[in-house]
Amino acid sequence: MSVIFDVEKIDCPDDDEKPFHATFDLYHFGRSVLGGLSSSSARYLRSPRKAARDGLDAVLLQLFLEGDVQFGDGQRTTYAAAGDIVVFDLAQPVDNINRNFRHITSMWPRAVLEKTVPNISSWHGLTLPKDKPVTKLLRQHMISSFDLANHFNLREGLRVEEATLTLAGAAMAHKCLDEGSTETPAMKELLAYQIKRYIRHNLGLADLSPNQIAQHFGISRRQLYHVMEPVGGISRYQRDLRLQHCLRDIQNPNHAHLTLSEIAYRWGFKHPATFNRNFKAAFGRRPSEARAGAFVTESQFHCVGSQRLTKNTNSVNEHHQWFHAIGI
Repeated sequence: MSVIFDVEKIDCPDDDEKPFHATFDLYHFGRSVLGGLSSSSARYLRSPRKAARDGLDAVLLQLFLEGDVQFGDGQRTTYAAAGDIVVFDLAQPVDNINRNFRHITSMWPRAVLEKTVPNISSWHGLTLPKDKPVTKLLRQHMISSFDLANHFNLREGLRVEEATLTLAGAAMAHKCLDEGSTETPAMKELLAYQIKRYIRHNLGLADLSPNQIAQHFGISRRQLYHVMEPVGGISRYQRDLRLQHCLRDIQNPNHAHLTLSEIAYRWGFKHPATFNRNFKAAFGRRPSEARAGAFVTESQFHCVGSQRLTKNTNSVNEHHQWFHAIGI
């Protein structure tokens, strides 16, 4: 469970004397992951620190079949029960109380889902309108997709993904509608998405400064700072992206010939001391420690189909490695 969340058992009248238990099956569809999970009552947490360390820039569509959830993100609390589809942004904090639940989760890379729902981050913790016909279609589609997942080949799985994207976009379309003003939340989200995509694609540029980015989009520096404020600001967003790239390179055996300073420099860190300090603050360990505990090579990541995991350490590590290797 710790691939995404930290889990704490909670006191629940129905199962006070029972140990925590959870079972799940995961299917990789090409771009997304579809999973079925059942769990005893527990608190599921995802802190900003954990999000920074694992770099999972993804969004969950979580359909509750049984049980309920009390969702918290530090600012508000919402509730969802059986039949609801809840949206979770893994780049934002989560502090949920789940009670004896079973759900189906569709997990998408942000960059894929944002093409259909440009303001996807504003949905964090919200539920899709359960009485809308298109939400009912999405609900039935997720159930059928999971029930048949073990029978799809890769080509069929990609087509199922397209149907999921279409239905999810339609279910969330009402929140994207606005009057066309550039000052609306939807337009702000769209501009933020375009800016983040531009930064990701041009992270290696020598002059990727706020001035250069603002000039590229024809906006002022003040507008740029305002649009990027929800993700901690333009500088923090760039720094965190650079750190994630550094971590991947440090743990990549193909880059073992590069020194830590060379990796830091290629991603924009000019001073080793600054890089080391930021790296440890983000990931809780020094770059040298991250390299010493590097993950296994890519050849060990290839996995086809679904595998029920046992409780031994090797299978848990294989699960972690597979989950991080699929590209989400």
